[in-house]
Amino acid sequence: MVRASSTGRQTGPVSTAHLREVAVARTAAQRISVAGEPTVTATTRAMLGTQAQDLAAATWALALRTPGADAAAVQAALADRSVVRGWPARGTLFLVAADDLRWLTQLLAPRSLAASTGLWRRAGLEPQHFSLAEEAVVAALAEHGELSRPDLLGAVARHGVDTAGERGSHLLRWLSARCVIVFAAPRGTQQRFALFEEWIPGSRRIDDREEALAEYVRRWLARRGPATVRDLAWWGGLTLTEARHAVSLVDDVETTVVGDATWIERADAGAEGAGGGNARQARPARGDLRLLPPFDELLLGYGAREASLDPAGASRLVPASNGLFLPAVTVDGRVVGTWRRTVARGTVAVEVDPWVAWTERRRAQVRRRAEQYAQHLGLALAEGPASAPTSP
Repeated sequence: MVRASSTGRQTGPVSTAHLREVAVARTAAQRISVAGEPTVTATTRAMLGTQAQDLAAATWALALRTPGADAAAVQAALADRSVVRGWPARGTLFLVAADDLRWLTQLLAPRSLAASTGLWRRAGLEPQHFSLAEEAVVAALAEHGELSRPDLLGAVARHGVDTAGERGSHLLRWLSARCVIVFAAPRGTQQRFALFEEWIPGSRRIDDREEALAEYVRRWLARRGPATVRDLAWWGGLTLTEARHAVSLVDDVETTVVGDATWIERADAGAEGAGGGNARQARPARGDLRLLPPFDELLLGYGAREASLDPAGASRLVPASNGLFLPAVTVDGRVVGTWRRTVARGTVAVEVDPWVAWTERRRAQVRRRAEQYAQHLGLALAEGPASAPTSP
């Protein structure tokens, strides 16, 4: 049930000024601009899911939201199995708290799998191939405990299923979305897999779908608001009808109508994380500059991204047709440039491509954030022009 509603006076499209306020509020909700949870595991749980097709990017996304955390802390959470990687929604990889992966996957993955049947057939995969692959994978992992991706797909191939091209990825995603397998802790850059019930047997079940939908709304909205019902539906791959119904199951959702947009938020979102404190009451410092990873939830957490990304800059952030996002420089939650890193000989250089003119204050902020990123990697920040912002 929606508990409260307020209506703005303006009509028509949402103003740029209001979108800027939404961007600032989201940086607080996501604990980018205010203090977050005390551990990587708590941050992962609070975020519900952090997009992770690029594991190094997802590692930085979690660390920058967790005071004092670095890449090693995220790797430790993966190793102790409190954080895991899987395909719970939209056919996309996420980092998820181990306790949440089962119920979230069982709630959201089936619709994504159903939508992929045509893709699989075009790749030459029929139902019997998935069954054979499951037999091979269960047997191989029962014997070895963990296997690398090549070794696991090799076992499938020996069982008579062609894994060439994209077929191997399709099979692994299907097995993950059915909670048969899960990513084990990586070894360097090597992907490894284990049986779901062996790696995280205590992952929570929520067998009642309405209960699971309500949990999804509570948890997602606590770290994404202000958002829209369309954003909620998009992130989980729900229909709009189901998303609206899901919102109606939660008592403390507040709505605000501004122009043509209806925004939803949790009234007590601060209670959803281990860090305590309500981000809506916290006041992030204005002018807050951040170096965000590609695919960060500040952008990819929403179906519509105008609050953080001027549509005119979309082609600069996603310059290719493959949908790959560049790392973003943001100020108050709005993208103002991109950045890239170069790792060599124990150092990392950070080079920024600004879309706006930099002040000396901005240059100093970029330097501090670059140093923070270097510390995250456990490397020294390379000196010289590559670690300073260039002119727009």
